Amino acid sequence: MALPVWPPTVPHKPLADNGIDEPHRGVLESEMTAGNTRSRRQFTTVIGTVPRTIPMTTAQFLTFKAFVRDTLSHGSAEFEMPVWDLTACPVKRVKLREGGRYTANRMGNKIHVSFSLDVWDL
Repeated sequence: MALPVWPPTVPHKPLADNGIDEPHRGVLESEMTAGNTRSRRQFTTVIGTVPRTIPMTTAQFLTFKAFVRDTLSHGSAEFEMPVWDLTACPVKRVKLREGGRYTANRMGNKIHVSFSLDVWDL
């Protein structure tokens, strides 16, 4: 089954280069009864965390809201979106973090929508 795609009428370019919080998830560590701790990676797939703040018009925000609510089942589904990875803007498999949580604030005639994404193969 194909993943939903970021709505083409909603911008994907962030307000500023938010950077990359985690290029990959941290390691898991286990205490051993004797000796050093054991470290290992959490996933076989590289999943990074990318924060985003995207300025939108009111119409774009309403489209975004409907996309998250209806298409992504309140942000619980994965989807495809162009993601700036500091070198280019390829389409990546992503998911909204924190159960689909986002914040929206009006700044003049724009609405700034902030959220974090899990990005596969970052």
